[in-house]
Amino acid sequence: MQEAKYTLTSYCLESGILRLTPSLRQVFGEAREATVLTPDGTPYPVEIDPDRGELRGLGAWLKAQELAPNDRLRFVREGDRVSLDWLGRRLKPKKAKPRLVSPAPPAKAKPRRVTPYPEQVLYPESGGRPGFVEVLAALGLEAFPEGKYWLFRSRMGRRGYALVMAVRGSLDSEGLLEAKAKHAARFAAWLVPEAEPEAKGAIAVVSEPALTALRELHQSFPLGAQEFERFLAKGRLGMKEVEGLRREVAHILGERAQFSTVLAAIAGFKKDQVFLLEDLLAELGEGVSGDVAARMLEVLSGPPFFAVATLAPGEYRLREEVEAVLDTLAAYAEQLKRRLRVPG
Repeated sequence: MQEAKYTLTSYCLESGILRLTPSLRQVFGEAREATVLTPDGTPYPVEIDPDRGELRGLGAWLKAQELAPNDRLRFVREGDRVSLDWLGRRLKPKKAKPRLVSPAPPAKAKPRRVTPYPEQVLYPESGGRPGFVEVLAALGLEAFPEGKYWLFRSRMGRRGYALVMAVRGSLDSEGLLEAKAKHAARFAAWLVPEAEPEAKGAIAVVSEPALTALRELHQSFPLGAQEFERFLAKGRLGMKEVEGLRREVAHILGERAQFSTVLAAIAGFKKDQVFLLEDLLAELGEGVSGDVAARMLEVLSGPPFFAVATLAPGEYRLREEVEAVLDTLAAYAEQLKRRLRVPG
């Protein structure tokens, strides 16, 4: 059984398009088309577009439900069947009983605020911090509310920077640029609902769906203010930029997986065993190239591992069995943690 949980955004509810998160990719696998059964058993044909990172076809069902941003869905795949459940439905407050009062002259109706954002995003004074603020805080930016906009400062020391950011429409361009000058900020940015915003002018544009995707990527790999600065410098952050960053992360995680493969292969050798690179490649098969294996052995020969000794080009000796090496490394890490806890 494969399972994926998905948090709805205002963009999802308006467009009917879900972003293809890593967990959703696992649910649908290599399929380009599938059928999703909603909680009442109605089948909905959906289209999976891995290139654009989108899942389309549930727009009619989303519009028929009383859903709100930050509500959660769950997709479950059992065999060839994919079912959809609705998690954490928000309870609406009970309406107060009408009171009998004397008739009063009709008051003018207040203009309705029509926005693709949750109320707490545009009006942070009404609740907790907005979702986009929480995302940037997780990336290492300190957040300070400044009325109609937010001030962010990175914790990068001498390479640090400041950013003023506002929801597009809550402040005019002149006001945001004045805020940028007031705080001597390096960047100013709008938060927008489009998945692929258009960069123009001195104010960068940051997509709300892209920020959501960035938060999910941050959960699998530590990202920081420096990565976010790259997008600000280019003037925009959209789904295209997040997908590019996702490929970078996949490459790094792939190298970690290759390192684990090499480590698992030499775990079959005995202490003091001398082996050639060709011997190791025979154990690895075609998954790891000779250049990569040699580079991983070089890493294992240095601190903090000291697991391998290089005898000659392409010839190595295993100093200690891998299990003992990992035990020693774990003990070293614990000792280092204790030292770091001691002031001075």
